[in-house]
Amino acid sequence: MNVNDSQRQLLLKYLDGHLQPEEEKPLHELLESNVAARDFLREIAEQAVMVADIERMAAGSCEVVAGDHFITVDARPVRNTWLRRQLALSAIVIVALVSGLIYQHVSADRQVAMPSVIYPPPVSDPPVARITGLSGPLIWRGDGGHVVSELSIGTELAGGTIEGMAPDSLFELAFHDGSSVMIAGVSMLTFSDLGQKELRLNGGNLSASVAPQPEGKPMLIHTRSAAIRVLGTRFEIDAELDSTALHVSEGTVEVRRLSDGRTVDVPAKHRVVATVDGGMQLEPTLDAVHDWKSQLQFGPENTYGKWTPASSESPATLKAIPFVPKENTSVTLHMLGLAVKRADNAPIVVLPGSRFVVRGRLTTATDVYFGIWVVRPNGEFAGKFRCRRLATNFRDESQFEAVFPLDEFGLDPCVWDRKDELASKPDGLVVTGAWSFTHAGGPTGLEITEVELISPDPVLGSTKVGSQ
Repeated sequence: MNVNDSQRQLLLKYLDGHLQPEEEKPLHELLESNVAARDFLREIAEQAVMVADIERMAAGSCEVVAGDHFITVDARPVRNTWLRRQLALSAIVIVALVSGLIYQHVSADRQVAMPSVIYPPPVSDPPVARITGLSGPLIWRGDGGHVVSELSIGTELAGGTIEGMAPDSLFELAFHDGSSVMIAGVSMLTFSDLGQKELRLNGGNLSASVAPQPEGKPMLIHTRSAAIRVLGTRFEIDAELDSTALHVSEGTVEVRRLSDGRTVDVPAKHRVVATVDGGMQLEPTLDAVHDWKSQLQFGPENTYGKWTPASSESPATLKAIPFVPKENTSVTLHMLGLAVKRADNAPIVVLPGSRFVVRGRLTTATDVYFGIWVVRPNGEFAGKFRCRRLATNFRDESQFEAVFPLDEFGLDPCVWDRKDELASKPDGLVVTGAWSFTHAGGPTGLEITEVELISPDPVLGSTKVGSQ
């Protein structure tokens, strides 16, 4: 007895995870009555076992054959033990299916029971790092693909992916050798340590303090546009879709542009921006500046919210969108956010007497909160601070210009548990992000057209970044 095309498609749909509920009974009947169908799955199981041991194969790719169905397999050495276990587990389940271990008849009328698969106990990778700081909404994916949103300081993690979901998200991770990394805002970082630390920053901001690494095993960091080798240093990375900006505070970091392989060694107090089609010039870190103005007219990059381009009647706007804090799922905020950065990447430092001016619109008068994210000159996280303007300062269906003096900012409640290690005020620190939200039980139509940082002295020139 052979397997026809429709039967083969049914089997392949099962293997691909696309089987529909109404197709489960025909599948089980086919496996029970057709030896060729069982052989077909057994052959794929054998191929899966081969893939599970893929480290023994030569680099390259190969094709495995199941009947006349070709599957292309990347045969380059795989260091990810989790992936190998999943491939082996797939083989075990397929063999069990073929052997008739996961389907059975449950009554005299021959109705087929839903499959009941007993998986081997999960084997967790050993932890490679520990959470040392977090705030805002975060999601961690790891440990066999499990998705976890409830994280806590001190939790040990194996390799996985952490994603910051909002402008006020923060995640700090300490490896066992004392190296630490932090992502801020809307960012995504994948990390592992299988004898050599390897990270992938898929977008957003990362700052790191890296202990000296073993000889021949530098920390590797990948972005969409660059590959970075780190032996031991302090630095910060801003990763966008087509560029990677690297700022080095201590030590030396090697960056290689993926588009052409060009490599640059970036020493302390220097920076470089690797773009797909632009220059890659090494430059000294610029002196600090004390004023800044958002540029929403240039697009939604590095923003959080609903961006609308400028028209003949109105400027570009960024509108707040619903956001549910993980600490209190009964609350819905309406939040927006944006990076605080200049085209020349000069550090933007707030001073005593500085003030933020927010221009925008509300449909419903309500309290408006405005917050900033600050780091120390070496890129180390220093705190999140926020200020509030009461509803009495606004009117329904009106534009507004709200002033938030720096001396009225207080430490954001979400980082109060770390107040002993964070700055008590933002004075003299580098601001990297800002956000605003309303909490009125429903939409308030909050949208901004511009955020501006004004120096306490309009004639104040650029100065070196101070410390705190």
